[in-house]
Amino acid sequence: MKKTFIFILCSLFSIAVNAQNFNEYFEDKTLRADYIFTGNATKQEVYLDELSSLPKWAGRKHHLAELPLAGNGEITMKDKATGETIYRTSFSSLFQEWVSEEEASRVKKGFENSFLLPYPKKEAIVTVSLKDVYHNVNASLTHEVNPDDILIHQRGTNHITPHRYLLQNGNAEDCIDVAIMAEGYTEKEMELFYKDAQAACDALFSHEPFKKLKNKFNIVAVASPSADSGVSIPGEGKWKSTAVSSHFNTFYSDRY
Repeated sequence: MKKTFIFILCSLFSIAVNAQNFNEYFEDKTLRADYIFTGNATKQEVYLDELSSLPKWAGRKHHLAELPLAGNGEITMKDKATGETIYRTSFSSLFQEWVSEEEASRVKKGFENSFLLPYPKKEAIVTVSLKDVYHNVNASLTHEVNPDDILIHQRGTNHITPHRYLLQNGNAEDCIDVAIMAEGYTEKEMELFYKDAQAACDALFSHEPFKKLKNKFNIVAVASPSADSGVSIPGEGKWKSTAVSSHFNTFYSDRY
């Protein structure tokens, strides 16, 4: 019994020692990383497009080096000085679905992908990996992030897109933030958008488990206008222009 008690104490001490302190490694900001996934069914490649800094971080602040979910892609951030893994996350991209389609055996394409990461205080090494259905890495990119790099775009402080909170229960640390974008609504249709967004919000929280967890969410409607009204219908050959721009800060939460 004594040995068991000592073992438990040692295990708890080990967990406490290895637990990561978010504030030790990261600013309360978001690093938006834009990548281009390119290739075809037989070969894929990853390229860095640009990096941007956004105010505040609304993702998880615990279990930073653990994968919250399995996916067919993975991002790992390491502290450059020590080599310690300070953040990991997973994803599943449209590009990786496309490479399994017949078209990918005939043509090459590139897909834009954006990911939100915590903003490192010190220089970090980021690796993006794409995996096949057997979880083997078939493409990867490793690059450095210098938090003081003047080429990192500063966004989210000016030209904020108009928005309304449909539901607001607390800050990002306590709630999950959800943004509803005005895709397919022109500048003149924004009041209709807000009405439709409210209807969608009400419908969502009329069902469980969202109904009982309503106080854990913030819902914001973002009035990012589109050039055309309505949505594309590819099967009928109808195509609409998407939202012209959106500088509003939208965040996600992968807290678990």
